[in-house]
Parts: sequence; structure tokens; C-alpha cells
Amino acid sequence: MGTDSPFSAEEDVLVDANIFFAIGRPSNPQYRQFRNAVRNADVVCKLPRRVIGELGGPEMDRVQTALEEGWAEIIDTPSPADGDAVTASDIARRTIASETNQAEHEVEKTDGILAGLAIQYVRDRSTMGVIVLTDDQPAKKGIENAVRAQGYTDSITIYGLTDIIGDDPGDSLEII
Repeated sequence: MGTDSPFSAEEDVLVDANIFFAIGRPSNPQYRQFRNAVRNADVVCKLPRRVIGELGGPEMDRVQTALEEGWAEIIDTPSPADGDAVTASDIARRTIASETNQAEHEVEKTDGILAGLAIQYVRDRSTMGVIVLTDDQPAKKGIENAVRAQGYTDSITIYGLTDIIGDDPGDSLEII
């Protein structure tokens, strides 16, 4: 994607499981495009432990390759004692429940955790901002609501996979 990439080496990138499902195996063109976008921007994707669990564990080829190549790392979820992170997670979970007509306790926990992690990273780390990658529309809305409610709209951005690699499903022509 070149200079159009929203990635910046000064920002942390939190990634939802659905992104790794969408890019597929390391031999998949979308995987290669995503890996190249991440490497070209000199960022390391942060994968919460819960995301790794959803993907089948760190030994799954798409995760293992990313970890071995150094463009992804596993991170812990927010501390239950971190009030801002817990509040953000709760706001996101309530929004997702409303968007999907589910009971709040039935909403996937990882989606809410991404909101809490984003708040925690902006507040506690020396980062210029946080990018959250998810293709889950209810999760995206939940994270956006949590970010807005907590007052972090200037430092947290939510993108989908097409924002990173475009919407070309195949291996597009590369000019070298």
C-alpha cells in the first residue's frame, strides 16, 4: 500500500482475530500484502492472548510465522484493576450487545478487551497513538463508542483490513 498506509512506527497496532482469519495462511496473497504493509511501516502487531486463543493458539501457522518473523507479539489483557480499561471494555461490550441483539454476557470478550487495551496503551505507554484493526463492524462501533466516551478520539483510530491492503482479493501487480 506504500505511502497510503495508515500505519506509523510511532503508534501501537492492536489486532483482532478476524484480521488474521481474513489474511489466511502465510502462502495467501492477502497474508503477504498485510505482512509487507506491517514491515514497510516498521510496526509490530500486538495480539492479545485472547486473540491468540481464538486463532487456535500461537502454533497456528499464520500466528507462528508472524511471531517468528518479528512483526507480531503476544500481549496481556488489561488489568482488572485498571478502571479506565475496564470501563472502555464495558462500553464496547454494551454497544456490541445492542448492535447484535445479544445479551451482554454473550458478547465475545476479546472485542471489549481491545477497547480497554487501546485506552491503556495510549495512557500508559510513550506512544503517539493506537491503531485497532478489526473487520467486525459491531466491535468497531463498540470500540469507537468507548474511545469517544473516554475522550481518546484524537489518539485511537480503528481500521479494517481493506484500509491496510486495499480490497483486491488477488495478488495484485507490484511495481519494483
